[in-house]
Amino acid sequence: MIDLTAGDIRFGCYLRPSFAMCRAQADLHALLARQYNLHAAGRFMPHATLKGFYRSAAPVPTMVAALDHVLTESAPFTVVNNGPIPFGRGSVVIDVHNDEHGGPNESLHALHEAVFNALAPLVDPACEFTPGEPARASYFAHLTLVMADMPEWLFDEVFAFIREAEPIGPRRFPAEFVQLFAFESVDWSGRWWETLTWELLHSWKLD
Repeated sequence: MIDLTAGDIRFGCYLRPSFAMCRAQADLHALLARQYNLHAAGRFMPHATLKGFYRSAAPVPTMVAALDHVLTESAPFTVVNNGPIPFGRGSVVIDVHNDEHGGPNESLHALHEAVFNALAPLVDPACEFTPGEPARASYFAHLTLVMADMPEWLFDEVFAFIREAEPIGPRRFPAEFVQLFAFESVDWSGRWWETLTWELLHSWKLD
């Protein structure tokens, strides 16, 4: 278990996909590790980010209470899987940003906004990740397949390899669970993903 009093912990809040979507994403992480030695994305649990890594001096019960306040008002909704897309030439993600009609999934964006607003007052000003996090207006919901450890020269081959796997998971899945995690790493300023470990702190079922 992570020592939450250690002082160098990061937290994060995420939407948990359905079982079928989690399994499809995890299976592809495993295959990419085995075929291309790509491990960074698979260090995480399957998720769509609502509030990325943040440093906080607030006790975990305070974070849970802040999220309780907004998540008890949130209802389940449907997420649409729009398939894999590139993020530059270093990452590949599954696009879950848009709805059936190609516009932003308003329910998902409302959930992101609510979670971000609930946690923002608890973020330590010294947090090195939050200032670089996409602004709420430019939030793009996704499930990460590859990140951080893919050489640029390998991108085209890996992306084509991933495209062969389509469809990756169900076309639609329910958004029903939000989860709060703690993370630790040997060096947050370097290749933090190589030593990343995590612990689930709390889970909410939207109802």
